[in-house]
Amino acid sequence: MTTGAPPARRLAALLVLWASAAGAMAQDAAPSAMPTPVLIPYASVAEARTALEARDGNGTIVTHADGWTTVNEPMASAQWSFTPAGHPAHPALVRRIVARQPGGELHIDVQALCESADAAACARLRSEFEAMNDRIRQALKARARTPQPAR
Repeated sequence: MTTGAPPARRLAALLVLWASAAGAMAQDAAPSAMPTPVLIPYASVAEARTALEARDGNGTIVTHADGWTTVNEPMASAQWSFTPAGHPAHPALVRRIVARQPGGELHIDVQALCESADAAACARLRSEFEAMNDRIRQALKARARTPQPAR
């Protein structure tokens, strides 16, 4: 990952828990075809951050680590990540929504809003999140193959 990427270990652990919980909630829902991507409903990164941070404590969890702001919306199976001020793609956000597909396959819809003038930095940011998504899928598959202890 490039400099300015979210704190990898902490984020990876949080995302595995988030994806597990989101996958479990999604299993309760009726199976459907591949979900239609949901566009980001905000006109700017600043508008999104202000609106989402205002929800903190109302079913939404806002955390700050290493300059990154992360907003988790467990009921929506959504996670929003906002770049820190020194990041090459700043200001930018990446929103991921997790859904379990028929047959159990994990789908992570990724939408980004990048206001940086550096298009390459915006593309790298999205690629970094896609790579994290791949690692989450692999970790969940490995975890599913690991025998669970008897209760």
